[in-house]
Amino acid sequence: MLAVILYVALGASASAHHSHFYDECKRVAIEGQVERVEFKNPHNLFVLRLDGGTTYTVDWVNLTRLTSAGIIGAAKEAVVSGARVEVTGYLIRDATELRRIAPKFKGDVNPNTVEARALRRVDGSFSWPRPPRASPPNCERQ
Repeated sequence: MLAVILYVALGASASAHHSHFYDECKRVAIEGQVERVEFKNPHNLFVLRLDGGTTYTVDWVNLTRLTSAGIIGAAKEAVVSGARVEVTGYLIRDATELRRIAPKFKGDVNPNTVEARALRRVDGSFSWPRPPRASPPNCERQ
């Protein structure tokens, strides 16, 4: 599962973020307990287990961005196994859509993969927002 995300991320252009692999018309807000965390580049990843047992892989920004923002220490203290967090973001596109965007992509997709756009610890001790997009997508066309 994590290998697929990394494959997709590494297949993207070095000069652009791979946000186009996520569908901005499929916004989700999920809350649960962090099961596993990987702080690394190109993206931090963690697994979030919802109360009903469903797990999501959360694709978060990279170490460099958190370090530049001066919050890497706080992020590593806040997003740990057992922490309860809420994530707002976009679901990954399905494999057919990804192959259209990135023809070299040959893998499968975990439909429970989310690109985090905002994250907060439920206890209020940490929050991280990304800047809003300059122009939202036109989701009515889909």
